[in-house]
Amino acid sequence: MPRPRHELHPTAPDVFTAEPDGPKGQHIKDVLAALVLESRDGSLLPSERVLAERFRVARMTVRGAIGELEDRGLVRRVPGRGTFVQHPTLTHSEIFRSFSEDMRNRGMAPGSRSFRARTRPATREIAMRLGIEPAASVHSIERVRTADGIPMALERTNLSADRYPDLLAVMGRDQSLYEVLARVFGVRLESAEQTVAIARLSPAQAKRLEVPEYDSAFLIERVSVDNMGNVVEFGRSLYRGDRYAIQMHVSRPAE
Repeated sequence: MPRPRHELHPTAPDVFTAEPDGPKGQHIKDVLAALVLESRDGSLLPSERVLAERFRVARMTVRGAIGELEDRGLVRRVPGRGTFVQHPTLTHSEIFRSFSEDMRNRGMAPGSRSFRARTRPATREIAMRLGIEPAASVHSIERVRTADGIPMALERTNLSADRYPDLLAVMGRDQSLYEVLARVFGVRLESAEQTVAIARLSPAQAKRLEVPEYDSAFLIERVSVDNMGNVVEFGRSLYRGDRYAIQMHVSRPAE
């Protein structure tokens, strides 16, 4: 079965046939880079065949230009599916912020999908991390966090139901958990202990994050503490490996 052509959007076709001021190869790279920057993150680029026809060059020339865009981190090629626009990688820094606050600081609109919330007995591990009795009630919240509509992370967290009894009644799908805790319960989160590992996304997880199966992701485990030293939440979240980089401050020990 032939692969789809991925036709170009019918806007401004002149740019593909205009005579370049410099070398043809550089012109193709410049046009494709502009196309990528003007396109929505995650959108599918035209196929090599279509681009070669529009530029009136060999497919190998287009392939080389796309390869350079991939080296710059502007696109991502997925075998059998095509080439996708990939906007710059986000840095997961040491500064303790909620996902919503972090995205707003970057000029992006935070959101959520697949919101699931329930109250259930705590497992032994969750109870230990939250400092509560095993089988005590906990609120478990799971959702896919988005930035400008693009899935970024699969977020899972747990909080004591005794301490925050009405949390699920006041917590909306797109709301910041930390903002709800501050507004409704007067909780001011101050710090968190985090560990980061590399994980492979299962087919189900990859589908929810709209990436290929078994892609790499950052598995971030977090225990958050308020200004009184009380543990507030314990969670494990999966952040897309193609969209995040981890930033850490390191220093040598004092002599």
